[in-house]
Amino acid sequence: GDGTMLDNTLVLYGSAHPNDAHSGHNYPLQLAGGKNMGFQHGHLHEFVDNKKVPLTNLFVTMLQAMDIPADKFADSTGTLNQLLRA
Repeated sequence: GDGTMLDNTLVLYGSAHPNDAHSGHNYPLQLAGGKNMGFQHGHLHEFVDNKKVPLTNLFVTMLQAMDIPADKFADSTGTLNQLLRA
């Protein structure tokens, strides 16, 4: 097909902080794959507390990249376009 299996797959790996396990903020996450879905890799993105970027924004971005029409997921406020190729 078009590229490798990883180019056509998104893998999200992460863990909650033990002292704040039910929050959607400050998670260390790794996103791999998705080259054919428009994701660009090789960059570290830090979304700090004062920006109040909910984790669900990543989920909306992933859903849209997989051609699933979703403008909102739980408490999302938009997409994370900085993860996508320009």
